[in-house]
Amino acid sequence: MMRKFLAPFCALAALVALSDNARAVVVTASSGPFSAGNSNTNNDITFDGLATPDTFAGTSIQWGAAPASLGGIAFSGTAIIAQNAAGTSAGISATPAGDTTNYMSILGGTSETLTFSGTQNTFGLFWGSIDSYNSVAFYLGNSASPFLTLFGNNLNAVPALGFNGDQSGALTNAYVTFTGLNFDKIVLASSSNSFEFDNISYGNVGPVPEPSTWAMMILGFAGVGYMTYRRKRQATALA
Repeated sequence: MMRKFLAPFCALAALVALSDNARAVVVTASSGPFSAGNSNTNNDITFDGLATPDTFAGTSIQWGAAPASLGGIAFSGTAIIAQNAAGTSAGISATPAGDTTNYMSILGGTSETLTFSGTQNTFGLFWGSIDSYNSVAFYLGNSASPFLTLFGNNLNAVPALGFNGDQSGALTNAYVTFTGLNFDKIVLASSSNSFEFDNISYGNVGPVPEPSTWAMMILGFAGVGYMTYRRKRQATALA
């Protein structure tokens, strides 16, 4: 009986242990545009002070180059800083819903790399019109390959999120936070127009448990559950 009871917990523990750096990544969503709610009390990184002097050909989008560094993050890639508070423009780029300021836009077939000065374990951004072809890839320790890549459609598992590109819906315009993993570089990419976001947050929120720790915790809870179940059966038998 105990073997049957513990079997699913052992499988889960093995899965967590095999996930290595990804461990038990947790994705949460809240209303934007800032990680703290409707005011920037967390001093999220914005693109508001950057110049957008050029007009994107044939559109209403004002744009400028992405910064080399901002808020302790080194940026590299081909993203643009955009400003089109009216919303979308010719299928090129849509302002995250409710955002009237500059935002970063990653056009189709391009990417932007965010490099941090040290290891972090939480990352958030106000993600606009989430699409299935938007991706977030996490790296650690100068690795050439990401240890975890999440696409927009992966977020379907989060009840408060969607990935159909709706430019005004609450499910596809939300503050998305990733926790429970160690990383020092993130690559944001999109295979089609576009990946739009604003108001980045990052940092370290407590230690991230090792895979073996997660496994022991899960098995411990399983053991407590089994002992409670066994005592209840014994009490019923004696009644």
